[in-house]
Formats: sequence, structure tokens, C-alpha cells
Amino acid sequence: MTVLTQSAFEAHPKKKGRLVLVTAAPPLAASRGEGKTSCTLALLDALRIAGASACAVLRQPSMGISAAGAKGGASGVGASGLKEAEEADFGLQGEMLRVGAYQNLLVGFAEKELEGEGKVLLSRTSDVPTKYLRKVKAGGIEETFVLTPTGELEQIRVLSRSRGELEKSLKDITAGKRGEKFIQGKDLPLESAWPVLQPACRISFLSTLRGSPVYMYCGPFANVSLGIPGLSALDLALCEYDFVLMEAGYGFDMGMQKYLDTASKRHSPLPCAAVAVARRSSMEGPLAWRYLAGLKCMRRLGIEPIPLLNVFEGENRQVPFPGVLSLNPAKDGQKELVALGSALLSRLDKRRPMEKKPYKGSLPLLPRIAYVCSNFYGVSPGRVRFTRGFKASYLSALAQAKAEGLDLSGFILNMVKSPSSLTDDDFKKFSRRTVTVKNISLNSGSKVANVRVTLAPTAFLPRVV
Repeated sequence: MTVLTQSAFEAHPKKKGRLVLVTAAPPLAASRGEGKTSCTLALLDALRIAGASACAVLRQPSMGISAAGAKGGASGVGASGLKEAEEADFGLQGEMLRVGAYQNLLVGFAEKELEGEGKVLLSRTSDVPTKYLRKVKAGGIEETFVLTPTGELEQIRVLSRSRGELEKSLKDITAGKRGEKFIQGKDLPLESAWPVLQPACRISFLSTLRGSPVYMYCGPFANVSLGIPGLSALDLALCEYDFVLMEAGYGFDMGMQKYLDTASKRHSPLPCAAVAVARRSSMEGPLAWRYLAGLKCMRRLGIEPIPLLNVFEGENRQVPFPGVLSLNPAKDGQKELVALGSALLSRLDKRRPMEKKPYKGSLPLLPRIAYVCSNFYGVSPGRVRFTRGFKASYLSALAQAKAEGLDLSGFILNMVKSPSSLTDDDFKKFSRRTVTVKNISLNSGSKVANVRVTLAPTAFLPRVV
């Protein structure tokens, strides 16, 4: 089956649609999703059956070569699936492979520029995860490896709305350091390798089994990268439809928070509502406070939360508290989707986008880190702890920013942590919970600050990586 594509950098008419984020509860395990993609596709079908002009914007999946199917794909489940399921799950038309190849070319150019002296700062990428290939040293130069969807090139692809923006970001990449001099993309032969990257800047047009339109662009992994679709795909969708469902990776504390931070820096549309997907086990039990904290956080930000119970095989549809919608994306048919679509439309019709002020994206970098840890992770402000290692890495980041003429307050926050935890210990009482901030590093090209937080392991899919 052929997947239709369009350049991500074509001019768009004026945006008219309203954005609805589809986020989730923090999963109980890092390798287990809550079913955002399947629910997004079912909700899209429900809206269109109810007569709404709607589409969905999805990320490329983590299922393909980067995770080997260990977590799940991007094609939905049962009746709520994509016609182009195999292409969606395993790399579309090879865009991610080109992103990885281009970043590796830049690393090769940096090695040549350094001539065996100094340090390569841009990571090489790998499409097949292995915990043994994180750092290598050869010829006197140490290098690191990351999964392609978590690399700086993929962050740049997510954030670029035009070829001009993308080319500027490539020139700003910090590729290496020799002595006190930073080697940037503008010092490397970028243009010669442009044909490798250009075909990766395409939006794919897919459809659900019921014929609803779906855009797919850019990659996954909100626990270690941005975890949101490309902004240019979102812009295009908002130009053409009244309602756009956008999947934001993992839970409200990750995908939603990162989108809000991105929107505050890149002037992207703010959501009028957020669907918060959860399995029954995430809505009930000793960790249910995390889901309730997410709903409270959304209300505090002025975002209408729409709780959604993802009903799995053998479970009943009784909701745990009033106001929760229920959905079995694998089996629900016309009757259930008509009722769901009408209920969803009634909640969306009178909602307007959230105000810019409630999310404090204009704070300087350090206060913004503390703000996110406190407001999205469920701890009191005084229990956010910065380690000595963070302080040392922050001073290093300040020195890099000064040398490159960068303003850290303009950087997007990429909070790196386990997707299955909010704090250092989620089982403790509120008064005893803490969040530890461990270190920070800068991606100068994408203008993203990577901040590692919490004492829980951050490795994605520990049984695979």
C-alpha cells in the first residue's frame, strides 16, 4: 500500500482548527503504554461519525527497528486501526533512517575537523538499541551513541517549520570541541550532505480503517526526547480541520508538559482540551494519585481535562468516578462511537484555547525546571533537590552558552526521566516525596536543554535496551 506524502515545508493558509491533546496517566511500567494511539484513532472516528471536521496527528512509532515491537506500534488495535498499519509501524518510507544517516555524517565531518584532538560532542545514532553501545573511544576521541529518534537531528526535524529554520538549526549544532573552541555545524560541509536529509522532511498521510484522516510526522520517546509530532504537520492539520487530535508521548508529565514548553518558545497553538487516557489499573490502586494529580494540573493550567478509561478485554465499563468517558477501541462499533463522539463534541464545542499565562514557560531556565518538577510531578516546591553534579553541569552549560552567544531562557525543556514514575519514590506520602535534578546538557541546534531528573532509571524499555 502506498503512503502519500507532502513536503513539511509547504506554505499553509491561516489556521482555523482547535487543538485537543491526547495524553495519558504515567504508566505503571516503562514498557507498558496506556493505549493513547488506539484511543486517539477511535476518538477521531467517533468525532467524524458525530459530524465533526476532525483529523489526528501522530508521532512515528517506537515499535519498528528502534524497539522491535516490545512496546507497541502506531497503528492502533482492532477496529480502531490504520489501513497502512505495516508502513506506520515499521518506518513509513525510511525517513528516520535518513535522519540517523545525516547525523552520523555530521559526526564524521566533526572528526575530520578535530583531526584527532579534542572531543566530539554530537552523538552518533543507532537504529538498533543495545546497552553495550553507549560510549566508545577510538583514536583518542570518545564518542557516544543514542537511538535515532532521541538525537538532536530528530529534535530539529520536530521543531522546524521551514527549510530556512532547519538550515539555521543545523548551522547552530555544536558538533565538537578543541581546546576552548566549539566546532559548530556552520564549520562543516552541511550542504554537500543535504540530499541525504531532504527526503526525511515529508509528512505522511494515512487513514483509519473507517476512513478518517491521519497525519504522521516525526518520532517517539517522550521519556528521553520531545515525544511530539512535527510542528509543521500540526500547522497543516489545523489549517484544514476544525478539531485536531494530537498524540503527546507518555503521560501528562512528559508529552503534554513538553508540548506546552515547546509552544511557549515556538508560538504553537495551545490546546482547548486534553484527553487523559488511562487503564483501570492506573485510575485505581495506590498510584491513582498520579492520574488525579494530572487532571488537577490540567485544570490549574486552564485546560479542560477529559478523563477516558481505556477498557481492555474482560474488563467492565463501569467508570471509577463521575465525568469519565469509557472506550474499548478494539471492539466498539457504530453505536458506541456515536454516543462517544456526541459526548466528546459537547465538551469541546464551548471550549477555547488555554491562556498563555498559566504555563510559566517564560521563566528563566533554573526556576522553570523547579516549576515543572513541582507542578507536574506532585511535590512541594521545597522538595525539588539539585545535586552537586547538576550544579557542575549547569556551570558547564553556562560556559557553552556564553561561548556560543546563546540565551538559556529561550531553550525548550526536555525533562529526561522514567516514564513510569513522577518522583524519586511515588509510594511515599506527599510530604515526603522529592524530585532530584541530576544534570543538564545543551543541544545548541534544536535549542533544547536536556535535564535528567528523579532517582528512577531513565533507560527506555530496560528488557530491550
